[in-house]
Order: sequence, then structure tokens, then C-alpha cells
Amino acid sequence: MVNFAGEDKETNMKKILMITCLSTSKEKYDGEYIKNTLIYETLKKKAAVDVISVSTHKIFNTLKIAWFALTKKNKYDLVIISKDPHGANIMHKIMKLVNFSMKKVIYFEIGPFLYNRILDGTIKKETFLGDGLIVVETNSMKNELLSLGFDDKRIEVFPNFKPVFDIGIIEKEYPKETLKLVYLSRIEEKKGIYELIDSLIDLNNKSIRFELDIYGRPQTNEEYERIKKLVNQFSFIKYKGKIDLITKDNYVVLSKYDLHVFPTLYPEGFPGTLIDFFIAGVPTLSSSFARANEILSDKDSVIFVQGDINDLKNKLLFIYENQNILTKLSHNTIAKKEYYSVEKFEEYLTNLLDRY
Repeated sequence: MVNFAGEDKETNMKKILMITCLSTSKEKYDGEYIKNTLIYETLKKKAAVDVISVSTHKIFNTLKIAWFALTKKNKYDLVIISKDPHGANIMHKIMKLVNFSMKKVIYFEIGPFLYNRILDGTIKKETFLGDGLIVVETNSMKNELLSLGFDDKRIEVFPNFKPVFDIGIIEKEYPKETLKLVYLSRIEEKKGIYELIDSLIDLNNKSIRFELDIYGRPQTNEEYERIKKLVNQFSFIKYKGKIDLITKDNYVVLSKYDLHVFPTLYPEGFPGTLIDFFIAGVPTLSSSFARANEILSDKDSVIFVQGDINDLKNKLLFIYENQNILTKLSHNTIAKKEYYSVEKFEEYLTNLLDRY
């Protein structure tokens, strides 16, 4: 997919080439695609933008990157790359191969893995060192890159963000006999979904204390069959399919749950699903993934030791036996949503473009 900005109506608008993966009709629920599309839509308000999206026709559009970098290098004031480190590494190599000025590149890192890939040798630090700016999602991600010798002036932090809807907070009466839990993420082993289910099977052994609704896309047919089997076996588990969070109505659906559970086994960067529940006003029980303490606190969330199923069960049981804390956590959760709005990103982007 290649879109062209056309003639500028305002001659002072920056001319920008964006290289990314945008949402498609088939691929619109993944966090990377969602964030990239939000960056693109916001950028279009501020600049004259051509975009090369490698969501489809990957080989053809990858060749387009080389063609644009070689033949139109003087057309653009900036090139914005918004991609996971693996894809961004390929894009950077192509541009360096045709001697494109990397000082004109702003890289929005999607996910937390640039540091790890440099450490394990699958990405060379020098490929990214010459970028004009790298924007990461958390302070710890910035500090990791600084420890590798990146220039402090060329690394900035801006967190993940979402369109923020004002749905208010649904007040719930506690205690309840059964708490309604929600899982919203990819369905795969590394996201911790099966550890969560195993915990609930144990805790619901004598009586149904928890019900779980699962939203998300199984990553394989095997994952789908595994979830379907569990749903058929246990009445307290329901698979709700995918949910499109571009409307206020679907956030209202989420707001009716008592607790969001994020049991990920990944290091994670700044998961967009956490912002979804800030908007919905539903507190999170999260694993202690690498950035958890930068995003969540004991004022709005409960954190268990990542990969420790006993601690997960203990924290679930603690919440069940102290349901009165959920009301306070909910109010503190929804108070955080404005920090992660598209409007905040638009302010940041305006400032960023003014500097270049």
C-alpha cells in the first residue's frame, strides 16, 4: 500500500515519508497496527505525508522503500519509520544501502525489543545509531539504549496512546458471589492465558468465585481448538471473539467487568490493552512484566510475580476476599486515561515537527 499526499495546500507544511504497517480489514486488532495507524492519522493533520505500508504486498512495498529513498531523497524533510525492531532493521538497512541521510529519520519503536536484539547480536547497534531521533515508550527502554551508547539527545520517551472516550464509571456493588473477569489480548501461550485459566479452575473447585470472558484472536488453529475445548469443558469460561475498540459502545461493554487480568509472560513495552481499561475504568491484575511498575501502581492495580501461578492464585483470592478495594482501584484507574490520549500525542507531534 502506497498513499501519496499530493500537492501541498500550505507551503510551510513538512513533507514526510512514513514507512510502517497500517491496519487492514483483516489485520486491525494487533497493537502494532493500531498504534501505527493512529500515528499516521495524527501525522496527516500536521504534515504532507506519503506512506508506504508493508501490511500487504510486502516484497513490492519493500522495494518501494529503496526506490523512494534513492530517487526522492531530496523531496522529504523527514522519514518516519514506525515498526517493530525486526522490520525497522530491514527498513534501515535498505535506506543506508542507498546512502539516505539517516539524520532525517525518526524511528518510533513498536514494542520493547530493540535493546534485546542488539544484545543478542541479531541487530547491529550501528544500524540505528545515526537516526535523528528514536522515540520509545518507557523511561526504562530509553535507559537501556543509553547504556549501549546511544546519544541522550536522540532518544525520547512518549508512551502508547489511544482515542479516549468519556464513558464515566459504572459503580458496582460489592461484595459479589462471583466476580466477572476479562482477558483482552492475543490468545497464545506466552500471553499467560492458560496459566490464568488453570488458576481459575483451581479457585473455582468448590464454588464459582470467578467467571472469565476472553476477547482476542487465537494465533493458530491449534490455539483456537484449545480455547474452544476449555470453553466447552468449563461453564465459567466464555470466548467472546474479537472486539473492535474504535467505538464508545465497546468500551461501555468492557466497563461492566470487575477486573481485567493481564497475565503476560512477555517482557512487553507499553501494552495498549492497559490503556483500554484505563478508559473503561476497570482495574488490572497484571504480571510483573518488565515495564509494569512504570505503567501501573498499587493505587490502580494489583501485580503478581510474572510466571508464578501460585502468586497469581493468591492475588486473585486476595481480591475476591477484599472486593471493597475494587471501587477505589476503579476510580484511580479511570483517572489515568487522559495521560494516554491521542490529543496528548498530537501535542507532542506538533512540538516534534517544529523542532525539525
